[in-house]
Amino acid sequence: MFSMSQETLFRSLSALQFNVAQLLKQATGASRDYEVDIPFPELDDQLVLLAPLRGHVHFLRIGMGVLVSGTFATTVELTCMRCLSAFQLPIEFELEEEFTPTIDIVTGIKVSLPPDQDVATLIDEHHILDLSEVVRQDIWLSLPTSPICRPDCKGLCPYCGQNRNLAECNCRSEAIDVRWIALLRRGYSPEE
Repeated sequence: MFSMSQETLFRSLSALQFNVAQLLKQATGASRDYEVDIPFPELDDQLVLLAPLRGHVHFLRIGMGVLVSGTFATTVELTCMRCLSAFQLPIEFELEEEFTPTIDIVTGIKVSLPPDQDVATLIDEHHILDLSEVVRQDIWLSLPTSPICRPDCKGLCPYCGQNRNLAECNCRSEAIDVRWIALLRRGYSPEE
């Protein structure tokens, strides 16, 4: 994985930040559309994106805030649960969140927010709407809970650990009760 300079990281994350001051001054129903194309954003230390994050977002002025909807696509690096090999998974996901301003655009007075308001969906005091955290969460939610590199993945040998997709091992192939595997690896036999 390559190292990103601080300036490049700032530019990639700032591409998910939008100044919505003019939109907040408009009447309900006003809208804006944006195309997003961010080369390799670093949203999370444990989330490795192998392709640019591309998509389209639509901002709609509603009651007290902005409704953001959009679609995104990228490629993520995952680890197969069967063979423990890294593999690439293209993903697409949709986003729909309501963002609330922290400052009234007309009066400049701080807006009182409900105590359970998610901080990821706040428009800051400079009227910046930041999609970074919402996009990060939606990527995680779009990933499979048990990622598998391919449907016919053979996994690892339970005795020697050989990746059976790469080569067959010489371990015995008799059916073993999986509850005994940990003890068998230590040299115990169920017959003893």
